[in-house]
Amino acid sequence: MRLPPLVLVLLLLSSAAQAELDSFGLGTGRDGPLTVNSRRTINLAMRMPLGASRGARVLSVEAVTAPAVGSLLLIHQTQGFASSTPSGGTSPTSPGSVGSWEMARVSSVTAGSPMVIQLSAPLINNYDAPGSQAVTVPEYTTVSVASSGALVAPPWDGSSGGIVAFLASGAVTNDGSINADGAGFRGGAFTQNTSRTNCTGADLPTSQGGAFKGEGLVVDRYGSASGRANLVNAGGGGVCKDAGGGGGGHRGVGGVGGRTAPTDGMRDMGGQGGVEMGYTIVYSILMGGGGGAGEGDSGDGSSGGAGGGVVMVRARSVGGGGTFSANGAAAAASGGGDGAGGGGAGGAVIVRTTGSLDCTQALVQGGAGGNAPSSSFQTGPGGGGAGGVLLLHGKSVTCPGSHAGGAPGTAGSSGGSYGATVGAIGEMKQFIFPYETPTTPVITEPVVNTTVSTRPTIRGVADPGMRVIISVDGVRVAEVGAGTTGDFVTVLDPPVPELDVGTHVVTAVSESMGAYSRPSSQVGFDAQSQAADAGLQIPVIVVPAEGEVTGPTPYIAGVAGNARTVGLYVDNREEAIVVADSMGRFRYDIPANSPLAVGPHKVNAHGHDVDDNSSASSPDTRFEVVLPDPDAGSPTPDAGGSDAGTSGPDAGSGDAGSGVVREVPVLVVPAEGELVDPTPLFAGVAQPGATVSLDVDGARVATVVADATGAFRHTLAAESALTSGAHAVSASMLNSESGTPGPKSPDTGFQVRGPTALDVGCGGCGASPTGAATAWVLLIGVAALLRQRRRQVSGVRVTTPRPMRGPPAR
Repeated sequence: MRLPPLVLVLLLLSSAAQAELDSFGLGTGRDGPLTVNSRRTINLAMRMPLGASRGARVLSVEAVTAPAVGSLLLIHQTQGFASSTPSGGTSPTSPGSVGSWEMARVSSVTAGSPMVIQLSAPLINNYDAPGSQAVTVPEYTTVSVASSGALVAPPWDGSSGGIVAFLASGAVTNDGSINADGAGFRGGAFTQNTSRTNCTGADLPTSQGGAFKGEGLVVDRYGSASGRANLVNAGGGGVCKDAGGGGGGHRGVGGVGGRTAPTDGMRDMGGQGGVEMGYTIVYSILMGGGGGAGEGDSGDGSSGGAGGGVVMVRARSVGGGGTFSANGAAAAASGGGDGAGGGGAGGAVIVRTTGSLDCTQALVQGGAGGNAPSSSFQTGPGGGGAGGVLLLHGKSVTCPGSHAGGAPGTAGSSGGSYGATVGAIGEMKQFIFPYETPTTPVITEPVVNTTVSTRPTIRGVADPGMRVIISVDGVRVAEVGAGTTGDFVTVLDPPVPELDVGTHVVTAVSESMGAYSRPSSQVGFDAQSQAADAGLQIPVIVVPAEGEVTGPTPYIAGVAGNARTVGLYVDNREEAIVVADSMGRFRYDIPANSPLAVGPHKVNAHGHDVDDNSSASSPDTRFEVVLPDPDAGSPTPDAGGSDAGTSGPDAGSGDAGSGVVREVPVLVVPAEGELVDPTPLFAGVAQPGATVSLDVDGARVATVVADATGAFRHTLAAESALTSGAHAVSASMLNSESGTPGPKSPDTGFQVRGPTALDVGCGGCGASPTGAATAWVLLIGVAALLRQRRRQVSGVRVTTPRPMRGPPAR
């Protein structure tokens, strides 16, 4: 099968969320059909007091009822911000690993306190305690919810709950409600304070006039945190005389609570709204934040509303006249002269089908702030809760969604908001193509039972446009994008640790919009340190330099000792194989008909000998492509100098880690017979840290120090510009004590172009001018600048997003 291509999403490894990588699809139907005629809870929520580590197969849970062997669990990091997290956050805020989830199947259960559950596969994510839970996920054939029926989430109790989830291999007919309304993080509880005025404080204790904040992603603070400031997505409490509580936050910011009473100057001391959480619903799930409580001294104030929980449904089709919802709860009205609480934020609703998806409405609305209706006193109403997030995915989708923020409460008989504000809207995503499990990828390299290097190349075929996750011995080592033909390739380069010598197995899984394939067949191979056996040396790339700026068709050059050919990987392109000369020198030009896109790129190289053994790969060299800029003016000041273009100290080990000893430098740039500018680049490889003398026509023009990889580079300054015609350059290493030169490299002959040989179209030559001593040198300098600009980006490492394609435009 061929699935719709992917939307470009930048991901942390921790955000890819499934053990066994959620290839469970629509489930097995093991629980048969389900008919619901009344309000019903189907999920067992279990606290995980010890958390769980990535790679573990055992969960310790607190539960009265044991999940059945063979049943499916959803494991979720519901909270996880440290209790020391400061209040008063601003939007948007990343949840980090909080919200990570995965599914896993139960293989055995051992009763006890805690209960021990054995899983059929290792976990993909880490789960911290407190804040993590496991929820059973029934697998039905069909589900029918009558108009009188409702499937609801068990409320979050501070350690578990808030999620209603099931899979259906057949149709879901919902004429009632499937909801987690008000089942998320709890609202701050109202407590009666002593009457106080002129007080303020982000974390003001209740004894000094603060009201309790709502609950959110921060652990162990519910019922103890008070004061006006939000606590991440939890709304702040009203502070001082009868101020209103703030609304909870989720995919928007919660509304601010109303002002203090006129006897306290009507000050803006209402609770702050919870912050907006910035994340992608495809890979993480959060519940709505709770609203903060209103402040009061007469016992008539109200608590904050609870946030919405999580609804997750996957089925062959969904129909009926019912609703799916995870709305935040509205705060109750206050009485007498006290402030009211803020509304809870909307939660998350995820409904995915392989066929049609029809419903009356899907809702993740924020709850309204509480009213302060007293006509005798003017007191603060609550702020509205923020909207949540909807994901509706099917071959066709006819299901209107609402992710509106909650309205603020009103004050007195006038009906005004008295400083309370509305919660911000949330987010809605629709994918109009079938939800399907991707085709299982096939690994084509290494071949089963072959011997490869300890940094092997891994190739295979998957559905075009898929994100492919590659694991060795069960540990994820790489993520790559499959190209238009479905081919994918990666080399296990740093920072991935080198494989130990011995036997290993590699597998791959494809992913599209959170749907994962079954793992590929395991391919066993033997890793050996082939570079040492074959005499191959780790290649050293000298052009481009780390952080260099080039045109769209630069060349790549370096040295690979004892290699017959060199394999180059530029980003995720197919391997380019070039022949190395007798000195190990290699050079590859990016084809003019396949230029590099503007932006960051990377390249690495590995050598092959006559028996096709491979060396380890060089560290990535990262560079940036820009378009030629005719108005750029003169080159950047650091384009020349004795260390111009050298790689930084963190460029990798190169020869420094290979035990290679070089007695004679190898010049790589210019190539023999090359036509260059009057201020050319000279580059090559020597012993790491050595001082290298560069001699043109027998006279020393510069000394330069080789970097940690052995690479050295020098661009002649304008005052040293060479005359047009034939020249020769050689290099030798200087004795560290006497300064006398050692054996020199063979002369490399080259030609310096005259004032008419501008050749401005080369698009990325290895020579770059640094200035002009005469008018004709200036002309040539400008022409070269049109071909390529260089700069050093000190201390900056640029990563390149894998190219992935998005769903068809609607």
